[in-house]
Amino acid sequence: MRNIRLEPILTDTYESVDEFRPVPGSAYIYGVTAEDRSTHTAHWRAECQDVNFVEIHSEAFAEFQVVGDLDKYFLRGTTSLNKLLNSLGSGRVLYIDITGLTHPTWAALIRTAVDVYKEIRIVYVEPSRYRRSEAPLQGQVYDLSSRIAGITPMPGFATISENDDSVFVPMLGFEGARLRHALEHVQPDRVIPIVGHPGFKPWYVFETYSGNRSALEETKAWQEVVYAAGNCPFNCFYVLQKIAGSNPLRVLKVAMIGTKPHALAAVMFSLISPERIELIYDNPIRKAGRTDGSDRLLVYHVSAILSGINKNSSVKS
Repeated sequence: MRNIRLEPILTDTYESVDEFRPVPGSAYIYGVTAEDRSTHTAHWRAECQDVNFVEIHSEAFAEFQVVGDLDKYFLRGTTSLNKLLNSLGSGRVLYIDITGLTHPTWAALIRTAVDVYKEIRIVYVEPSRYRRSEAPLQGQVYDLSSRIAGITPMPGFATISENDDSVFVPMLGFEGARLRHALEHVQPDRVIPIVGHPGFKPWYVFETYSGNRSALEETKAWQEVVYAAGNCPFNCFYVLQKIAGSNPLRVLKVAMIGTKPHALAAVMFSLISPERIELIYDNPIRKAGRTDGSDRLLVYHVSAILSGINKNSSVKS
């Protein structure tokens, strides 16, 4: 029997962005996209004069820039990102708002921040709704991505050499095409999908199955599905621990094709056990207007998990 006291859920939940403000004296890193849910920082900046807001823009796969700064910050290694993070003051609480940032950017920031900050809090805002496909094909319930740029290693994270003794763990979203693309890339013998349940909305679990139905049937992976709350990286982190514990000699190849909170769980697991996991990301090109509105704002106290990292043991690419 699982001891849930050893699996704390370290999340603050706010019913709307209006209920939350960063703590005084903190630093807040964020990005803004065309999605409504990423624009909440605009009025905070006027109200919270004692918070150091840092807006990221011009994101590329391996670099980004900061508004008001001509420097480019590179995701591989730590020198460049250390320069940015140290300039904010290491004694602060650091917020990283992943809502409007790409996976490579926020993952690299977290990877570097654990060496600099004692208190890291991750912010995520749920969308009110996703845009549905006007003429849905099989595996396309929602109209979210225009194309997949391709699977490449996550900058700055361990890349495991070819290993036949692995388990493929796709974190499922709505887009069946992304699962198929990842399956073709990995060619796995065993698949253990993670489905977000409960999801942001009660019906999302059914639409996840609908979107991925054909691939789940063909691989018989539907028999191996495990569940983790769609908005909870801690719940998902413990699920990854359980999968790894049940497969002690196998590497987990984790495809981050579902929710950002699930992807955050994979990044946390990679930072703690880099020799046990390889992160797989397909770099989707997101469509403008893919979501409408914003719902709950969640603050994840990830330092409670990441503070135990042996920083000298991390393997970087």
